[in-house]
Amino acid sequence: MPNHAIMTRLFTLLLATLIILIGSTFPAVAQRVALLIGNGDYSVADMDLRNPTNDVSALGAALRDLSFDVTEITDSNAATMQSALAQFEVTATGAEMAVFFYAGHGVQIGGENHLIGTDFSGGQLGALRRSSIAMSDVREVFSRAAPEIGLVILDACRNNPFTTKGLVRPGLVRETGGAGLLIAYATDPGNVAYDGLGDNSAYTSALLKHIATPGLDARLMLGRVRQDVVLETNGRQIPWVEEAVLGEHSFNPADALDVPSDAQTQELARWRQISGSVEAADFEGYLRDFPEGLFQQFAQDRIVALKSSDQLGTFQNADVLIASADQDKLSAALNALGLASDGALSRGLRTYQQRLPNPATLSETQLYSDAAQVSMFLAATTLQQVRTDLVALRSIKRTLKISEDAMAQMEEIAKTNSDAIPLVEQANRDLNAIRRAQGIVLRRLDQSRTYYDDILVRSSVFFPEDASLALLGSAESSRDLAGSGLKINENAALFLGHLTQVEDTTKGSYKWLADLLSHD
Repeated sequence: MPNHAIMTRLFTLLLATLIILIGSTFPAVAQRVALLIGNGDYSVADMDLRNPTNDVSALGAALRDLSFDVTEITDSNAATMQSALAQFEVTATGAEMAVFFYAGHGVQIGGENHLIGTDFSGGQLGALRRSSIAMSDVREVFSRAAPEIGLVILDACRNNPFTTKGLVRPGLVRETGGAGLLIAYATDPGNVAYDGLGDNSAYTSALLKHIATPGLDARLMLGRVRQDVVLETNGRQIPWVEEAVLGEHSFNPADALDVPSDAQTQELARWRQISGSVEAADFEGYLRDFPEGLFQQFAQDRIVALKSSDQLGTFQNADVLIASADQDKLSAALNALGLASDGALSRGLRTYQQRLPNPATLSETQLYSDAAQVSMFLAATTLQQVRTDLVALRSIKRTLKISEDAMAQMEEIAKTNSDAIPLVEQANRDLNAIRRAQGIVLRRLDQSRTYYDDILVRSSVFFPEDASLALLGSAESSRDLAGSGLKINENAALFLGHLTQVEDTTKGSYKWLADLLSHD
């Protein structure tokens, strides 16, 4: 073999080795991928929808700005949708974040959700199945691809003729995915998602508004979307989410220093973090950092209770109660009292028992009543914060609209009059200040809204059926809330009403937000 041929072969081998070494030293950057499907131009004329293709186009642009590899499929039949889904499985495999979005008609058939292709025609269930992709197929794709987080977003409960004719039940059925998968529905089971009067649906408009918020966890972002839709539709459309996601995942990761916050937001976040703790030091730290905090009296109560528990002996009837009681119910009640976490039921119950005037009288009835009392106060306190911030948010929204309109006018003037440039610069600073204030209120609402919902869902497990506002009477003197300006009785009454609405199909939907619209 000639020398130059040997050298060429050696060089090729060295280059290949170098590529392998580089590849093993610097792993490929995890992808962020999205498949967006929007169907609006159906074969059946009265099924046509105005906004799904607009929704896909707008969301696609937003996701590309967030470094997503986006595939858009519009007005497609079932075969095209299935093919796109198969390709999506390839790109989503091992991805950092994978998003499947569908806007259009969706129906439930025999307890299974189906996303309808534009080729549907006829009026039989068989035709519906043949012209659609099943949600089970979508879930299986995510299961096989195993991205770090998978998000399925369905803006797919638009009204349709086969629902009104009784061929299928209205809306979609609630279903869950596997670990690492979040499924977001534009509206609750059996209801209709509005196509929207503007260029986008009510749900997608809210999604576009919040999806690029820096540093916002995806679950909190979707919480804001639900909040916006409930408020904008006056409670007629209530989105909801099913998820089994660990850790935080943001569409737009950002340094914590870039995220607007304030003392109240930090306090709410801290309280949510420690509220179920069984360590007195956690509450002492809370009081050091927030000596005038919203939950200061609750923190003081728990410090006293937890410190007294260090000297507790074992009470026989506590052991009997633990053995005989519903463990989920008992755990929820003790968590409400701040006396159990990580399954520490024995210590929590002994702590509670020691606080009783006569420890030997320990009973489930008294435990659940006391837990209900504390929950009612915590819920009323938190609900007032939600009310206050919703009012502030609406005020900021109006101010922002006026300021943006004024800014646009000044920019037009500045095009022909340089004297207006300083005014434009000042107006821009003012706009940024308003937007920052809006961000702070939204962050605070993230905490208060989710904490109230946590209290609501937890209380539904143990709350006595006969509990009433009378519970407030015996506790009001022990907590300095009556003179704090809080509408304790009114908010507690709302809380009791919200408890009656909690069921599997409404958990996490923030349906209760609609009740605040006429009470602010």
